[in-house]
Amino acid sequence: MNIRRFIKILIVLSLVCIWSLTGSAQEFLDGVAAVVDNRIILVSEVQSQLKLAVMNTNIDLTDSVLADSLRHEILQQMIDEKLLLIEAEKDTAIKVTNHDVEEALTDHISKIKEQFPSEEAFQAQLTAEGLTYKELRSRYRDEVRNQLYKEMFLQRQLSKVVISSGEVKEFYNTYKDSLPQRPAGVHLAHILISTTPGQATRDSLREYAQKLRNKAMSGEDFNLLAKAYSDDPSAKNGGDLGWFGRGEMVPEFDKAAFSLQPGQISDVVETQFGFHIIKVTNKKGNKVKASHILVSFKPSSDDIKRAEILVDSVYNLLLEGSDFGELAAKYSDDENSAGNNGDIGWFASDELFPEFKRVIKDIQPGEFSQPVLSRYGYHILKVLEKKTSRPLDFTEDYNDIEEIAKRYKTQKELNEWLKQTREKYYIEVKL
Repeated sequence: MNIRRFIKILIVLSLVCIWSLTGSAQEFLDGVAAVVDNRIILVSEVQSQLKLAVMNTNIDLTDSVLADSLRHEILQQMIDEKLLLIEAEKDTAIKVTNHDVEEALTDHISKIKEQFPSEEAFQAQLTAEGLTYKELRSRYRDEVRNQLYKEMFLQRQLSKVVISSGEVKEFYNTYKDSLPQRPAGVHLAHILISTTPGQATRDSLREYAQKLRNKAMSGEDFNLLAKAYSDDPSAKNGGDLGWFGRGEMVPEFDKAAFSLQPGQISDVVETQFGFHIIKVTNKKGNKVKASHILVSFKPSSDDIKRAEILVDSVYNLLLEGSDFGELAAKYSDDENSAGNNGDIGWFASDELFPEFKRVIKDIQPGEFSQPVLSRYGYHILKVLEKKTSRPLDFTEDYNDIEEIAKRYKTQKELNEWLKQTREKYYIEVKL
């Protein structure tokens, strides 16, 4: 197999979890594509992965031979993943707790949210798809649990792989013309002036939420209030979130909901999404059924204007010769970098936000940009260093080459393990 493919997929099989709000398996007609032991792979699942592969590679599916070949390869990879999961679930040394799943689920949904320019855009997409935050978590929970099992199993099996310096040298000599180049990169510092709601706006939003709670406490219909005033996609259902268990909601919401008895209404609860009023309608064991009203965090026009005025002021100070690091320490809202001269580290060029990539394209090391707006607020970027892409050098990039060589060896051993494992189970391909 070509070394580029090995490097591209590394240890994992090439089409594991790709997170998106779109591409539900329900879009396709179901049928059984394969049987692995006593488990099935649906045609819809293969079609979903095929669709994602096309989106990420721009493959032309009008070529029927190419389409059939890709579909076959995807199905074989899905069979391998099913075998990994079966073996992982049998391994008594592997423990995946509900806490592990919920934590990983929160992380993955955060990555989904990062694909959107703002919290409002994320919520709008949820609404467009008829989903609530809870339903989004439910959609991915089993996938996340299965992925954790597979990852832990692979880590246990493949941590035993060792590679000698001689093997690294042999690998480099054999594949050096096919190895990926050291990517172009840029070392950045920034000053962030956030457009998040200021304290005055937060106080106003909390006061508004409190008024809505007062209406509910005085006997007004909670569901009608949610339909009229809630910013959450659940508003169309009167704020109904359905049943959920402990750990399925963000911690502040979870704590408040499970402290209530059926019929009770919470105080105003603040989470990362805004201010909530929660009403528990039923409770059974470790599950509750609840509705809520959300007053989401939205910067006011005054908040945005404040940020614009401040970032322009800071930019003018830089033009007058003020020190970038000192201004970062004084004005930046990024607590992680403000005390370190605004330094946010190295980024591969293709990892940058598009808006960042545009403004730094023509900026040389030591220079800074005009203010640029992202979903976090206004940034002034300073380029500290730039590196162009180049071939990997055996001496200078030994650690990277060693890692690639180890992953290549690991992939070979994984392929052999999968070949042997396939012989242990009943596998029938129907597609």
